[in-house]
Amino acid sequence: MIVNIMHEKVAMMKVSYLAMTAYEGPAPGIEIWPAPSEYCHSEVAVTSMEHTLDLCVKADALGFDWVSVSEHHYAPYMMTPNPIVMAAALTQRVKRAKIALLGPLLPLLNPVRLAEEIAMLDCLSGGRVVVLFLRGTPNEHKTYDTPGDQTRGMTEEGIDLICKAWREPAPFSWEGKYYRFQTISVWPRLSQLPHPPLYGSGNSKESVLVAAQKRLGIAFSFMAPENCAELISFYKAEAAKAGWQPTADQVIYRGLAYVADSNAQAMDDMGAFFGARSAEQAKLTSTTMGGPPVVPLILQPYFVGDPQIVTERFRVLHDIGVGVVDLVFGIGTHTQQSTAIERFAKSVLPKLHSWDTTGTPLDSKQQLAGAIG
Repeated sequence: MIVNIMHEKVAMMKVSYLAMTAYEGPAPGIEIWPAPSEYCHSEVAVTSMEHTLDLCVKADALGFDWVSVSEHHYAPYMMTPNPIVMAAALTQRVKRAKIALLGPLLPLLNPVRLAEEIAMLDCLSGGRVVVLFLRGTPNEHKTYDTPGDQTRGMTEEGIDLICKAWREPAPFSWEGKYYRFQTISVWPRLSQLPHPPLYGSGNSKESVLVAAQKRLGIAFSFMAPENCAELISFYKAEAAKAGWQPTADQVIYRGLAYVADSNAQAMDDMGAFFGARSAEQAKLTSTTMGGPPVVPLILQPYFVGDPQIVTERFRVLHDIGVGVVDLVFGIGTHTQQSTAIERFAKSVLPKLHSWDTTGTPLDSKQQLAGAIG
């Protein structure tokens, strides 16, 4: 049985800043995978990474509770194939916020190596690491030719193996269905014992059930709040069957964010940004890659608007039991993103930090209906 202990019980809504590390030059869109590396110019990649680090430092200074990193491969929209490397860099610049790995893609990795790296990162950060273990999307499984039909089992067994590797004080062996190791003895030991706060995916009933049974938190990405409400209710019911009760801190939601002085300005800026990107990507596709024009995948812009509208969106999530929100400030230039972060920190963040998340709604769907109505 995996036992997860939340090490910090601060009853307020928390906000995370996602270190997107997106390539800032012309490049194929999210619909093209793998993206040909010929479009990546090293000087642009270096500048893009430095801009991301600068924004992470800004978010930390402005009061964001977490700074997060994720794992993606062969793509310009997130140049972090190894999020541990970016997280290690953040430990030396981000001095207060937690460093959230959201998350390593377990089926692509050696779980013992990952246990060692996270333990090292936890020590480097002074015990500020948070971990979301993910299975990954079908295209990501092609990165290292991981058999797609084995990834769910690899993820579940990998979580158990990693937690035992952190917990056991003496060397041990592992004989599982997917992993076999003759000797395991992780150094260094974690700074947070028995382990950091742990999460699993909340994007399907199957993954929510696993999280509830293993006493993990759950995380949603770009999902409609009404769907989140149903899954949160299911999560709480299954957790109760397993003999425990999750807190709001154990429910994460990720969404696209851009805050402007007015809702009209936010919509105009978003339209201009995605319009320019669409035209740029269509040109690359039709003239260089020889394919049809790209139809961009624009994720639901849930946190886009003026401070009042964005605050209301947070209230809906708060009322269905979400305690941590991971924000993707991916609209606009580096300067526009920096300004949007500052505006959010000044006009929205203090209100969120005043909201009590101690209580967990008994009926998430009823809470959602009341919040929207």
